[in-house]
Amino acid sequence: MNETIIREMSDGEEVFFFCDKQVEEEILTEQDIEDAWQRLKRFSKYVKVAFPETEKTDGIIDSPIQLINETKTELEKAENVKINGDLYVKRDDSLAVCGSLKARGGIYTVFKYAEDIALKSGMLKITDDYSVLNNEEFKNLFSKYKISVGSTGNLGMSIGLSGKKLGFDVTVYMSEEAKPWKKDMLRKAGVNVIEFKGDYTSALKLARNEAKKDTNTYFIDDEDSKELFLGYSAAYKTLLKQLEENSITVDETHPLVVYLPCGVGGGPGGITFGLKKVFGDNVYCYFGEPTQMPCMSLAMAQSRGDVSVYDIGLGGKTVADGLACSSPSVLAYEVMKGMLDGCFTIRDEHSLNLSRLLYRTAGIKTEPSSCVALGGAGKFSHSENATHLVWLTGGSLVPEDEWERTGLYK
Repeated sequence: MNETIIREMSDGEEVFFFCDKQVEEEILTEQDIEDAWQRLKRFSKYVKVAFPETEKTDGIIDSPIQLINETKTELEKAENVKINGDLYVKRDDSLAVCGSLKARGGIYTVFKYAEDIALKSGMLKITDDYSVLNNEEFKNLFSKYKISVGSTGNLGMSIGLSGKKLGFDVTVYMSEEAKPWKKDMLRKAGVNVIEFKGDYTSALKLARNEAKKDTNTYFIDDEDSKELFLGYSAAYKTLLKQLEENSITVDETHPLVVYLPCGVGGGPGGITFGLKKVFGDNVYCYFGEPTQMPCMSLAMAQSRGDVSVYDIGLGGKTVADGLACSSPSVLAYEVMKGMLDGCFTIRDEHSLNLSRLLYRTAGIKTEPSSCVALGGAGKFSHSENATHLVWLTGGSLVPEDEWERTGLYK
């Protein structure tokens, strides 16, 4: 089967397949997620002060879930599929600070670095009210340190905006896929933006090599960062409460089916890791990717993490710029190879049509990267009692003139 899947992927066809799960390696644990969650709770008092828009979530950067059964009805007709059970979306397109799923991992990683520095300096104790981190004395402390990252856009946004708010000197290396408005927004916030004429993987290598030249620079590596991964994993903590509030049961006869947009794999991988730790075999997770950049799908089909879509003749442009990654995170692959249930790929035209459908039926405007995930709903068979959850990313910070330029929502 895998040879057929790889051949179809190399031809740019849409594919969907169940993963052949390998022996799981315990690289991270549930205790690691708990430690990350406790750190986010400590920072919540700072977040409420620094980012007032988080007041309603008590300083925890989170998004609601939304029932979209009208979308489900139209999707079933358009895709000729049957979606057993209710269809929800997780609204990470509206996450505070940077309006995308990447806020979870990027901001957490910046917080972890800031906490380490502040504790080591003696200016902060772990029992303190962390709102003091918004004071000038801490901003002066953090200004002596540098952070850098390579990004197609949204990870750079999350690290750039949160890092600069704390006072860090932040540099974001942006690949050519990154939208100009994202670069402009970062520059206006005082972030150093270096544009690179190449794809995401090339920008990441440049950022990594430049960081090695300066021992005072903390390079956040999207391909190999346990901190990023754990920041994403902690999402399950708030999702549990939301499922309960919506009277959604998750057990053997009521599975939770989650569809996640995948680029390098850290974001969806971290979320899957957290969900699997709490729900086990009662949650099914599927990664969606653009047909031109199916790096994690290729890794799963070939049962190895050191792959590149260029090896099978792919790597063309995609409107799903946030997912434009030619090679997966090896860390994400190593954790996911024993957990991930399946993968699917979506053509650009298909994801744009899904974006229009979601807006028409639910009034939600998202970046095309989000609706790649929507394309998985109904592709994998599950029981009548299943609850389906599409994890959105990117949308709320998109300028109105940018929406008009896309022509998606006329």
